[in-house]
Amino acid sequence: MLKENFKKFFKENLDLVGALNGFKAYTGPGIVQIDLTNNCNLNCVGCWCHSDLLGDLKLKGEEKKRKLPYDMVKKLIEDLHELGTKEIMLSGSGEPFMYPEIMDVISLIKEKGIRLNIVTNFTLVNKKIIKRIIELNVDYITISLWAGDAETYVKTHPNQTKKTFKRIRENLKYLHSLKKKDNLPHVKIYNVISKFNCGKIENMLDFALDTLVDYIEFQVIDIIPGKTELLKLDEKDKKSLLTRVMNFKKRKEYFDVLIGTNHLKKFNKKHYNEFMEFGRFFKNTLKKGFDLRFNEKKVICPKGHSSLSMDVDQIKENAFKFKFSEEICKKCPNYEKCSIDKKNFTIKEEFLNLLGFGSFFRRISSEFPKGSYDSNIIDSMPCYVGWLYTRILTNGDVIPCCKAHLFPLGSLYKNSFKEIWFSKKYDEFRKKAKKLKKSDKYFSNIKCYNGCDNLGMNLEMHRRIKELSFFQKKRILFEIKTNLKILDEK
Repeated sequence: MLKENFKKFFKENLDLVGALNGFKAYTGPGIVQIDLTNNCNLNCVGCWCHSDLLGDLKLKGEEKKRKLPYDMVKKLIEDLHELGTKEIMLSGSGEPFMYPEIMDVISLIKEKGIRLNIVTNFTLVNKKIIKRIIELNVDYITISLWAGDAETYVKTHPNQTKKTFKRIRENLKYLHSLKKKDNLPHVKIYNVISKFNCGKIENMLDFALDTLVDYIEFQVIDIIPGKTELLKLDEKDKKSLLTRVMNFKKRKEYFDVLIGTNHLKKFNKKHYNEFMEFGRFFKNTLKKGFDLRFNEKKVICPKGHSSLSMDVDQIKENAFKFKFSEEICKKCPNYEKCSIDKKNFTIKEEFLNLLGFGSFFRRISSEFPKGSYDSNIIDSMPCYVGWLYTRILTNGDVIPCCKAHLFPLGSLYKNSFKEIWFSKKYDEFRKKAKKLKKSDKYFSNIKCYNGCDNLGMNLEMHRRIKELSFFQKKRILFEIKTNLKILDEK
């Protein structure tokens, strides 16, 4: 039985096995980001591709119109499915919904059973598309918004109007109204914080609560030297921002519940803080007539009956579920009209989760060398991204991390993704990324210290490795030395 358990664990953690090997990959990347197109209908002030502040660096002409051929995308998705990729992100230098075959791509990914995260500005999404997204069981939608009010939205998106912001609000509420019991898609609002919007962070939280999204995340803007430096936060901005974010805890919707942090106990303080919890915010979704008494961990129904227990679901529904007595409910004269879930006899109160707070807190509470937000944490652990993630650019280049656009490891116009992923060149990257400090000239075209968008992935793999028992690690290393014979056993 012990051997069977280990065999199951081994097969389910082949990315970890590769990381322990040090350079080989035994399965495909867990997450793949596909840049379908360079084209975008917005000109976000801090964008690395389309901001008007970029001058001659701004994408234009044929370069802006460039997109991956649909046949190439289709073949890529089929290859990723074969390699065991768990999640695809449609994101990158352009707006995914400007890709002509976007709905075909979404359908194909979901037909293969792969998780899908669409990173979008949400301006081209209408009610028809929203209905189809829900029908296809899209897993995640990440909305790059940068604002919580119409005035700030126009300031950070100069070619848009307040009507655009209003439409986004309406469509988000419409999306929530159509969600089914599985709560798909999970919706996150991603706000990049700059000089232009740092004074309106409270509005961003208000907007997230009003539109009933599942998550909100804040991140400090990455500056393009000589181009977007007027957006940079100074120390006064950061100090004010920190104070106001911490004041979120004084809001009536806030509750200080830290969920599931025991698995981080083996981390040192620096790494543990990256997973810092902030608490949650009630979204006021409790049905009319029900009274939430969270400090007592119960809800009172319109007839005065109290719930019996409270459970938390932060995987699917992001909600607290309060269970009532089936016997009492069925005897209630309001039973037929009551909005309680009559299958489980529960009522739920949804909550908003603030993601990535540890990283954001570090960036706004510390001083850094110019443009080097992550310099104090990058070399504190190995880089495992070569086993976890890859990104496909619109020119067909396969790059090993989000910021490696000047460091391609192959091209889909020359080789299949599988050939590139298992190539000697990719193996070399894995080995050096894990072993070397990022000051090594090998990484000069990536500029890791400026900011790492894959830091969370690295921390998660670091946690998984640190939590291996002595027996597990020893057995894995033994299997590596014997060429993974365990995978051939019946």
